[in-house]
Amino acid sequence: MGYIRERYDLFNSIEIREHMDCRHHEEGDRCEKRKRTPEEMKRANQRRKEEKARRLIWANFEPGDYVRTLTFKKDRRPRDMKEAQAIKAKFLRQLSREYGKRYYKLLWVANIEATPGGAWHIHLICNRIEGGGDIIKDLWREYGGVYDQELADLDGKDIGAYMTKSPESTEAGEHKVTESRYSHSRNLTTPEPKRTEISGWKISDSPRIPKGFYLDKSTYVEGVNTAGYRYRIYMLRRIQPRKRDRKIYESTRIRRKRRRKPGPEGALGRILHQDGRP
Repeated sequence: MGYIRERYDLFNSIEIREHMDCRHHEEGDRCEKRKRTPEEMKRANQRRKEEKARRLIWANFEPGDYVRTLTFKKDRRPRDMKEAQAIKAKFLRQLSREYGKRYYKLLWVANIEATPGGAWHIHLICNRIEGGGDIIKDLWREYGGVYDQELADLDGKDIGAYMTKSPESTEAGEHKVTESRYSHSRNLTTPEPKRTEISGWKISDSPRIPKGFYLDKSTYVEGVNTAGYRYRIYMLRRIQPRKRDRKIYESTRIRRKRRRKPGPEGALGRILHQDGRP
């Protein structure tokens, strides 16, 4: 086996990764190998984190879902990351409770960030429900402001890099991050790749575009890795984006158990009543 193709189906897009199978190598395909530097290792780890987050987001959310930046008032800023995590956890519990009242489960991805000036904010992506934007603002009002966006507004950006910013991935300047913590809800679907062998593949070959999709040129990347093997990564977007059927959200409705009524209205009360006992 030589090169393989990994395909990730992400609802409205498809991510394709073509690279050499690390278990088997073909003669003549390898370029000069070189050892990675510590900086390259850090960048590679951050890149894998961004790629995993990007696939997770596009597999579970759609362009109409919420993208919110939650800011803190000066007098409500957390002292450290531990306190910021506690505030985020409390807010998400309250938000999940409000979603539950409307018979929906909350799906979310979040990243807490701190800047050199001591300002804190939280980037949040969550599924849209009727009135959800107002709920988020009401619950966060005691801490600060909420800046509204939609996932469609970030379609031209790398959403994975946006949601996983870290001190290693940002440079000194306006958007420098000194501390960050990325997390997501456990009820998200993790996309798994479909792997197929590529026979006779060359980097110059044009990507195969299925009907109903187009190549997003901004995502097209090709090159040679540090092991000396060629690779290619790109995204295919659906020409007519689908919207999730409401039944998909309804299938996640929370089922509540009916409580038995005590006293005369309950089962025991009816039995006693039939026997003539009060």
